[in-house]
Amino acid sequence: MKYEKYLVKKGKIDLLSSLQALDKKILDKKMKEYNVNDIYELKDYILTFFEYCLNEAKDDEFTKVYFENLMNNENSQFLSVYEQDIKLLIIFLYNKGDYYSYYIPIEIKQIIDKILYSTTIEDFNLANAANTPIVKDLRGLLETIVVTDLKHVGKLLNIEKLSNKPKRETINMIYKALTDANKLTELIKGFTDKEFTLLKDLISNKGTIQDNDISVDIYHVLYMTCLVFIFRRENKFYISMTDDVYNIIKDIDLNKIQKTVDQNTKTYYLARSMVELYGAVPYSSLEYYYNLYYGNKLDIPDNIPLLCERNDYIASIRINNEVYLIHKILQSRDLEQLLKNIILRHKTIKRKPFKLNELLKYSNYDYYEKNKSKDQFKKYLEKENISDDIIEMILKIISDMYRLGNDSISGTVEMLQEYGVEITEENINEILDYLVKIYNNSRIWINNGWTPIEMRTEYK
Repeated sequence: MKYEKYLVKKGKIDLLSSLQALDKKILDKKMKEYNVNDIYELKDYILTFFEYCLNEAKDDEFTKVYFENLMNNENSQFLSVYEQDIKLLIIFLYNKGDYYSYYIPIEIKQIIDKILYSTTIEDFNLANAANTPIVKDLRGLLETIVVTDLKHVGKLLNIEKLSNKPKRETINMIYKALTDANKLTELIKGFTDKEFTLLKDLISNKGTIQDNDISVDIYHVLYMTCLVFIFRRENKFYISMTDDVYNIIKDIDLNKIQKTVDQNTKTYYLARSMVELYGAVPYSSLEYYYNLYYGNKLDIPDNIPLLCERNDYIASIRINNEVYLIHKILQSRDLEQLLKNIILRHKTIKRKPFKLNELLKYSNYDYYEKNKSKDQFKKYLEKENISDDIIEMILKIISDMYRLGNDSISGTVEMLQEYGVEITEENINEILDYLVKIYNNSRIWINNGWTPIEMRTEYK
């Protein structure tokens, strides 16, 4: 292994101890390179430089994915580490018996958490649920939230001119909105079915329900608008409303809102499915596809971009005077040309006329599309004694690569070697055959979700 000179003994958790465990030649070289006098200055330089670089790249989707994988695979046999991060001394390698692994010093983890996973209102409530007091008055709940998050609440509630307001005035304005029946009615009219059902359950149970399997998808919007908060008592989680909000909503006739919620729900899942399958969808086309799939000559809700942007995977973007709903990964500068190509080909390639139930499978972002070619490659990997977990990861990575339209077989082969698949002159042609078949049966964004085989069949 070319990084053996960077190996340290496991048992360290902080950056200073990790640096002290390195080969002295590496330390001397780094101190000279960074123009620092001792190991303490070196530690401070590394942390400052890393925080600066991560701040610069924090909006890049690939940066988030990389560091999420880095955190998840720490101390495992998955060496998902960039060479530069080893050399920058933010990741440390060690020998774990049969293989090399890595760990992340605690100071580096704290920077990653702070910049990429900064605490939101939702995180605050979940992380502190055990210590959260049962705050039954709305002002008391708003007092527990920091100013930046309060301003985000105000934005979701369409409260204007909050940017320069002090905390006390911000709380007053949010309190006024959340105790206004008309404002709350408009907010609820933007709910989907599961959010609406949660709200009705809360009203039916005097503002509090117990649920140990709380789903982020369901309570996310209610949390982020301060309609509910979470607390935990004796290992049980509770979702609760303040008395101020409960007393207003219980007098609203929710039955009159049901039709709007149903329409929101249909449009939301349709748009979400199409974004996942096609990568980018023109907002102006949604009404056509709504009527095509649901058969209703109804106007789609005006708040669809807002409905969809609540989801972590969807963003809206304006290109050439047209608004598109896109998969957020396509916001990356590295994929800018891919996004342009997808949009260009929207006008030249028909979408496959999926049945509604088949299309809606793509509204679940954990959905993994199996096919015969993947199953065949899976059997091959099993015969090569690759573990089930690694096989699952390999197939997921290949699926993601090919969906992006990346047909670089050499890149796929390199990835397979990183995950322990031996590539030799004897088996290379067999492996290439599997990969070509998987690519030809993959749904590709630039093809508007068609597989290469379907494209050839349609246009032959």
